[in-house]
Amino acid sequence: MNYSVVPDFVAIGGLIAVFWTLLRRTRQSRLNFWLVGWVLLLIHIVALFVVDNTHGSANGAESVAVAMLVIIANTFIWASNDPADIRWRHLPMVVLSAVPDVILLTCIVYDIRSAWLYAALTVAGTGTMLWMLRAWHGATGRPTLRWRTSLVLAVYAVQGALLALHNPNETLTWMLCWHYLAVAALYRASAPRPSASVRFTMISFIAWGFVFPVSDLMAVLWPHAHVAAEVWNLPKFLVATGMTFTLLEEQLSKAEYASLHDALTGLANRRMLVRQLRESMERARAAGTLMALVVIDLDGFKEINDTLGHAVGDEVLQWAARQFRAQLDPKDVLARLGGDEFAVVLVDVPDRDTAERVARNLRRALAGGMVARGRQLVIRASVGFSMYPSEGDDADRLYAVADHAMYERKRYRQDQDVPPAADDPRAVLRD
Repeated sequence: MNYSVVPDFVAIGGLIAVFWTLLRRTRQSRLNFWLVGWVLLLIHIVALFVVDNTHGSANGAESVAVAMLVIIANTFIWASNDPADIRWRHLPMVVLSAVPDVILLTCIVYDIRSAWLYAALTVAGTGTMLWMLRAWHGATGRPTLRWRTSLVLAVYAVQGALLALHNPNETLTWMLCWHYLAVAALYRASAPRPSASVRFTMISFIAWGFVFPVSDLMAVLWPHAHVAAEVWNLPKFLVATGMTFTLLEEQLSKAEYASLHDALTGLANRRMLVRQLRESMERARAAGTLMALVVIDLDGFKEINDTLGHAVGDEVLQWAARQFRAQLDPKDVLARLGGDEFAVVLVDVPDRDTAERVARNLRRALAGGMVARGRQLVIRASVGFSMYPSEGDDADRLYAVADHAMYERKRYRQDQDVPPAADDPRAVLRD
């Protein structure tokens, strides 16, 4: 008995256990398809064990082993899809899209030679792969449908040419190779950013794809050379390592994002505001330009919470955030500091009047009020701002001046339309 694949079986089994644990903890949709792919690889290894240790059923086991490789590639391709489009209901489509290729590979393994059958299966394979890739939508919008269509037509054109030249074994190698090169291309193209783990995984998929032609080439050039199975299987484990690091990297990115953003509104939080404020001050200092910090406090928000409940209060905060955002340039930083307090970093402000105009627009953005649970709510805000560098050369001082200006306005008038004392030197809004 040949037990050379047993270590691979144990290693992949352990990997499946790890991915299953990660799936239960993170609930990432693409992990479902990654897990399916590794389970299919386990079946592939079992089939190889049968090939190595039986004679009468070797062809059947070999066809299963080869078929698993194609279906694995399709599941990994779909796992690179937009997470919103990765659902269990898509698994039948992913499997069915591989059926013509699986049948063709089985015919090659059993040495069934029929030009018409090969042509029909190639056309069918082109159609089913186009079907799957037309439904595939990368999270980044890349690659385009035209690019995906061109890829499918090109690889199946090569497949048809190899079959027409009566090279079925080379066709088998080509089919396995291009599937994993396609996985690498789509995995990289759909990644939001080319991180180290993404590049590593992409290169590992490329290595997996080139295992097939390289092994064939070695068999021709160095027929007596022996390469251990572990060497050929190394790209698989590199892919698994890359996937694991990708998940870890994504979890760290999500944790960092959560630590810098408000969960309710999605705006930057106080920590993020301080970071952005200091960076903006550094840039303004280096460029010799002005910037402003605006502080906003919703008036009467506590009464809304007390009378209508916190659910309505949350709706008010989300609505106010949208109204504020609509008044700002994309480069300006809007943050929720906590409770009913917001702040804005205005960058590249030409003069004080511009900052005052933006601050006034922010206050007036709430003038229309909002409807919640059938009631018209009047939402008002007190706004103050400070200028850098004339009113503060550090973040704490700048915030203190803007915050004081905002509370001066809140204290000196009950109605937003009544201005504060005319001789107030700080950045209290004037209508």
